Amino acid sequence: MAATPNIHLFVGEDSYLVDAAAHRVIEAAVPSELRATAVETVSGEAENMDAQLASLRECTASIQTPPFLDPVKLTWWRGVTFLPGGGVGGRLSEDVKAALDKFSENLVASPLPSNQVLVITATKLLMASIFAKRLKTIAHVVEFGGGKGKDRAQDALLRLPDLADDEKLTFAPGADQAFLAKVGSDTRTIVSELQKMRAYLGTERNEVTTEDVAAVTSVGGDEPELWAIHDAVSQRSPSALLKALAPYEKDGAGILIATVMEKYFREAIVCRDALDHGWLDKWGRWSDKMPPAAREALDAAGFGPTTAKNSWAVKNAVRRAIPFTLTELRVARYRMLAAREKLVSSDAGDALVVSELLRTISKPRTKQPC
Repeated sequence: MAATPNIHLFVGEDSYLVDAAAHRVIEAAVPSELRATAVETVSGEAENMDAQLASLRECTASIQTPPFLDPVKLTWWRGVTFLPGGGVGGRLSEDVKAALDKFSENLVASPLPSNQVLVITATKLLMASIFAKRLKTIAHVVEFGGGKGKDRAQDALLRLPDLADDEKLTFAPGADQAFLAKVGSDTRTIVSELQKMRAYLGTERNEVTTEDVAAVTSVGGDEPELWAIHDAVSQRSPSALLKALAPYEKDGAGILIATVMEKYFREAIVCRDALDHGWLDKWGRWSDKMPPAAREALDAAGFGPTTAKNSWAVKNAVRRAIPFTLTELRVARYRMLAAREKLVSSDAGDALVVSELLRTISKPRTKQPC
């Protein structure tokens, strides 16, 4: 049986590539003005049998319910953690395995109507399983490589030109390898660093050199800079913020965003305080009249004039701090700390972080004096 174009299965440990593939299907299948009502997302994250069966029932109910007022309906069973070979917390129960087999059997026996689309995304799936074999006969199946070491680095090097092209960037000989050696192979981090590089080069240049990489690129780690989110916050633009947050909609990203943004506001507080005291001007230039004690305190905070921060990094920090008062930044940092604590210690959802960031930028202000 030939694969139908309205069932898609994307599997891989690189969440950016998997989610990006799903979003491409959504953009192609559902007009933008209909996505608020025509796209139904079902969470596939479930750690025990009851939750797994409930998620499967919800997905089944969604695809069995035809579109009502919209001409098309898309169901996204997102981030499924209990497909064969990808179970959380050990082996799947016999009930869950039987339910998954029945689900795939029904998809084969009763194809979806032409005006319905099913997208399934997961981190892992045993391709030798009955579930996977059945899906391959009727669905568009893509497995994104999750190799390690040289294979992962090589995959990143192959993807880099296309990702750079999205920002209208090219790399000088050797600069691409220097870039990846510094940021790592995680696609989401690569995209964030490319956005930062675009801002650094401005409209004057499109080619990235090894000197540019050394000047502005951050070392990859567990806390990416989330450049697009930083930029939206500094613009105090709710629409830009929501757009920047869209790739991080998966469950669990709230803690990461709260952690990174707490650091963002903490550094902005130091910069805003230096601006308010006249030790730093809006062009990122340090004053010669700064008291020695203030200089030492700023250096200790990793921001002072004798630290390793280059001039562009200081100018960018100033750009981020200027739209806010010192009080606003302190409140914003408190909100991120409180939101992270609630996410860790309670059943609060990731929407809490989004709402707190929107509160922070909700009141446009005139440019603060420098």
